[in-house]
Amino acid sequence: MVGSPVESNLSARKPRYSLIAVGTTSAVFAIDSYSVLKRRPAPADNFACQAYNIEIRAYERLGDHPHIAKIREVTEDGIVIERGECLRQKIQDKELQITMQTKLCWAQETAAGLHYIHTKNIIHADVGCHNLLLDQSGHIKFIDFGGSGIDNEVATTDIFAFGSTLFEIETGEKPYQELEKTLAPGKLIKRVEHLFTMGEYPRVDMLVLGGIILHCWNGDYCSMDEVSRDINTCCQDMHDTELTIEDYSSP
Repeated sequence: MVGSPVESNLSARKPRYSLIAVGTTSAVFAIDSYSVLKRRPAPADNFACQAYNIEIRAYERLGDHPHIAKIREVTEDGIVIERGECLRQKIQDKELQITMQTKLCWAQETAAGLHYIHTKNIIHADVGCHNLLLDQSGHIKFIDFGGSGIDNEVATTDIFAFGSTLFEIETGEKPYQELEKTLAPGKLIKRVEHLFTMGEYPRVDMLVLGGIILHCWNGDYCSMDEVSRDINTCCQDMHDTELTIEDYSSP
């Protein structure tokens, strides 16, 4: 899974790459339609280097899984990772008509991926649609493990964030997204944290996944296995309801 370092550096091959994202600790460059390069940070940046090394450790421990982005190799330039489409960009595209069936499939796959991550004693620590990709076949893949906790971490934060991820998958908007129009980023974060702390959640009673979202936010789940079970039950109930409607509507 991890290849030997290449001899040339990024500057020597720069014409082949195009910048597609700049994160907190690293820039991401497109190599081709199937791979991206997450650039190795400068040695002097201790925080970025620590995050970079954590990410490599996490990917190596996670190995090959259908809902984890594949790490193709580690080079002198950085980590070469499977490329995909950002889920947040996909669901916020107002021109797309995404079916509830597709959203439930994404919810199931995200839950399965996070459950697997936790079985490997890794806490992602930044669960959200911004860190989920859709691969070439339209399936969910987790990325960005630079801030992850490896061993001896509790899953509570991940499960809480998973509730917000489900909310965004179903509604197409982040919780409290309307506040972005009136608050600066720093104040927005504090306001959202305050609202969640006070239990003043966005309305979810009309959502298919509303009950599960609320349980995630309220800390009612002890593991992602429990969350996955409830999502699968919700999907089965919806499937059975659709079959019943078809039976009644048949001539």
